[in-house]
Amino acid sequence: MRYNKCMRKKTPIYKEIRADLIREIVEGKYSNNQLPTEVEFCEKYKVSRMTVNKALTMLVHEGLIRRTPGKGTFVNTIEIQKKIAEPRGFSQDINMIGANPGSKVLEFKMLQARENEEIARIFHVEGDTLIYYFVRLRSANGAPVAITRTYLSGEVVKELPQQTLEQSLYTYLKNELGIIPKCDDYQLRARNATKQEKTWLGTTDEPILEVRHISYTQSDIPFEYNESAYLGSKFFYVSSSTYHPRFKENENES
Repeated sequence: MRYNKCMRKKTPIYKEIRADLIREIVEGKYSNNQLPTEVEFCEKYKVSRMTVNKALTMLVHEGLIRRTPGKGTFVNTIEIQKKIAEPRGFSQDINMIGANPGSKVLEFKMLQARENEEIARIFHVEGDTLIYYFVRLRSANGAPVAITRTYLSGEVVKELPQQTLEQSLYTYLKNELGIIPKCDDYQLRARNATKQEKTWLGTTDEPILEVRHISYTQSDIPFEYNESAYLGSKFFYVSSSTYHPRFKENENES
């Protein structure tokens, strides 16, 4: 792959190489997690070693790869653990593993309740009540990991500037609107990615973990319906129960 002068005018070469490597990492090209040497990258991209080193250094700083002296350069595995029914947004999940969350709005529109009867029933609204709908590409350290499709009730969320969706939605709800969500009614299933999801996530045949849930206000008013499509290799959910002392008291009665 050779980078010509036209490409150089648009974006620095090392950034083009960085973007290309992120795509290959997400697609799972380096199955053994080890990257080629800098010399091999120089031959592949037809650039100097300094340029390759600059691209790799960016990926190191972003936490996507690590350099081990005497052994080589390796891909860092990004795995996000999330507990079911824990009211924690995507940005918090990513921050907890020491990565940088990203969010790109792919679609944003405002509906009336009558346009989507199923969602209207979930929110207990009708007629011309406003419902927000948006689709976002979520990333960790620049690597796509999920697609989220979200509906919000305009009865609860009175204002939603589109630019806030580039950041943490739950932070906006809490700090600006005083809404602290409670998550419930989770549904999980494994499935194949759609053609559109493959394009957005930069994958070919990796399975998808689909998670659906409804969020409520502290007053138990349903206001969010979310469908998330996670790359199966990046996320895993944990279901945990709380131990109750009385079970120990009665354990000999069973």
